[in-house]
Amino acid sequence: MATWKEGSDCCLWEGVTCDHFTSHVVGLHLDCPFDGVDYTPYSSLFHLRHLRSLDLSRNGFQGSTIPSNFTQLTNLAHLNLSRSRFSGHIPLGFSHLNKLVSLDLSFNGPNGGDQEKALSFADNHDFSNLLLNATGLSKLVLHYMDMSNIKPSSFSNLSRSLTYIDLSECGLAGNFPESVFRLPNLQVFLLGYNPLLSVQFPSSNWTAGRLKVLSLSSVNVFRQLTIPASINCSLLGSIPASIGNLTSLTYLDLRDNSLSGKFPDILSNLVRLQHLSLRCNKISGWFPDVFGNLSQELTLLDVSSNNFTGPIPSLIFNLPQLQYLHLHHNFLTSMAILLPSHTEKLEFLDISYNMIEGPLSIPWSPSLSYLSVANNKFAGRIPYRMICNLTILSVINLSNNNLSGEIPACLTNLIQLSTLQLRMNNLHGSFPSVFGNMSSLENLDLNGNTLGGSLSQSLTACKKLEVLDVGNNEISGVFPHWLSSLPVLKVLILHSNSFHGPITTESMNPVDGFSMLRILDISHNYFDGLLPATLFHKFPSMMMLEEFEKTGVEYLETSSIYNEYYTVVLTVKGQEMMITRILTIFTTMDLSNNDFRGSIPEAIGELESLKHLNLSHNSLSGPIPSSLVNLTELEALDLSFNQLTGVIPPQLASLTSLEKLNLSQNLLRGPIPQGNQIQTFDNASYIGNQELCGPPLSKKCNGDDGDGNDHHDDSEPEFDGALFDWAFAGAGYGCGLVIGISAAYIMFTIRKPRWLVDMIDKWIRWQQQNRRWRPAITF
Repeated sequence: MATWKEGSDCCLWEGVTCDHFTSHVVGLHLDCPFDGVDYTPYSSLFHLRHLRSLDLSRNGFQGSTIPSNFTQLTNLAHLNLSRSRFSGHIPLGFSHLNKLVSLDLSFNGPNGGDQEKALSFADNHDFSNLLLNATGLSKLVLHYMDMSNIKPSSFSNLSRSLTYIDLSECGLAGNFPESVFRLPNLQVFLLGYNPLLSVQFPSSNWTAGRLKVLSLSSVNVFRQLTIPASINCSLLGSIPASIGNLTSLTYLDLRDNSLSGKFPDILSNLVRLQHLSLRCNKISGWFPDVFGNLSQELTLLDVSSNNFTGPIPSLIFNLPQLQYLHLHHNFLTSMAILLPSHTEKLEFLDISYNMIEGPLSIPWSPSLSYLSVANNKFAGRIPYRMICNLTILSVINLSNNNLSGEIPACLTNLIQLSTLQLRMNNLHGSFPSVFGNMSSLENLDLNGNTLGGSLSQSLTACKKLEVLDVGNNEISGVFPHWLSSLPVLKVLILHSNSFHGPITTESMNPVDGFSMLRILDISHNYFDGLLPATLFHKFPSMMMLEEFEKTGVEYLETSSIYNEYYTVVLTVKGQEMMITRILTIFTTMDLSNNDFRGSIPEAIGELESLKHLNLSHNSLSGPIPSSLVNLTELEALDLSFNQLTGVIPPQLASLTSLEKLNLSQNLLRGPIPQGNQIQTFDNASYIGNQELCGPPLSKKCNGDDGDGNDHHDDSEPEFDGALFDWAFAGAGYGCGLVIGISAAYIMFTIRKPRWLVDMIDKWIRWQQQNRRWRPAITF
């Protein structure tokens, strides 16, 4: 309103429309985002009795009620109050606005979307009169209002002029009248996400000639008077054949229901269809090749999360306008791409989680930016000529297949790539140095291959890298301290490789090295030496407890338009699990199964936001640091299989968040602390510490068990027999003993198989710690 100058012709003001003949103000369009607006100074607008159009959308009335003066504007034909933060009740008498053609009251409330305080009608009577009187109403938008006190039967009085109805997410409950589906001019009907609402399709006389968009997601839809027990995914039975008569339909969304049966051939009648989603249903059987008849204007096809079998229909890849193709989470077995392919507009292709075999074949499209074929049975080499020519790819996921060969060097062509996931394949060769040109890379997952050599320092060019997972490979070298120069690295997983040597902090970035790191897993390697206290100062994101408390429940995800969540496999509370969404507040440090020596630094107590800490299966000695009491968010602590001495700090009893504790196989002594969470742990948490006493162990601290019976020694390891019985080995045949010792020597020299070597290492270390046995032969 800065252009509104007193004394000038108001008909020339911005946002003001006047009648050409009478010069009366007939329109006000003030749809600017004004925050903290008080409508009182503008009450003169209610004197504009000739006003036919009023738009106050996207203003900030901060929870004020709609003034009753609106009922004076009896000539209003178009009223838009959406997203203006009105709250309370619609004024009584709104039904006097009987000339309304369009009414939009959506997204109101103090915060624009807080449904507990959303705008509502005072009673059902006033709303019914509004619908009854507005005989010329064409557009009605009540999205995200509070309609919980309105009877669905009120909508039986809807104007036959209506072309657009949006009643989604407004809390309607009960049975919706089927007469709405017979409105002769209805083109768009949005009723989704009213989980307490039930809808019955009419058996005949649908508005087949005009209806273009129909949304019934998360609504109870039934053909008979039987309401399904489930609220979500409750559309039962097969897709009704009558839908095939909607030949003008351009948008069909039946996702998130329980539809079953086979893919309906009748959908091939929908020659104008542009959007088809059957996601998350139970449709099964062979996927019919009906796409030759289906609309050539189809831009989105989503049949994911169903039970389709057989090959992917080849004609899908000849739909000229297709942009998004979702076929994931089915039981499809093969795919064939007919050449020439017309999919030049295809942007998104996801065929993951199927059973597709054979060499990987990808339709060529210059527009393809998302490609996922994960969790199939593709074999052979990565088709580098296909992939490397798709120069605008931003996401590649080829994980969990049987792909072999080396990682193609031509990936350097993909300068827009943000996610590269190749986990769990048979890729080999030296760790590639192709990442220097990938300045957009945010997520690199090469876990579970047989890559060797050393980690390439070309990764330092990936300044946007947030997740680096190279676990379960054969990569060697010292700790890659140079990764500390990556400014936003949040997840670093190096476990189960051949990294070795001590971890020093002098060569790390002295200013902000690892400043964003939240997950560090370097377990199952050959790191040794002391744990320097300065190491734990390098992880400020594990210290910022107050900052994480402000964050709330959010997940780590890429910045790409596809909002990909990061996925990692970690050992959490003693169990290996896949985490498909990583909470921003999730922090873990796993240094287990190495050969770290010396004491645990007190500085570890500064990592106040740490939730999981695993230092097990090392050679750490000295006392358990009392500073662990500062880790108030700690949920899992594993210090087992070390040489820790002294008493268990009684302060550990105050860690009320602790769910998993393992202090077994150490040299701890004295009473086990009592009280709070620590009392919930059983013998397994303390086994193998001969001088510990008190509950839950049967050994009493006063040395008198009170009943004269010999109790089971809770410190004995549960191995169900020795891994190697040297008495039997000595009694064996001479040649067998020679061969056995030779094989053992080779096994320990090359460290293969890794699981057996680790198991024997643990057993030998336990025996040495308890001074019961020392091998006569060392490897």
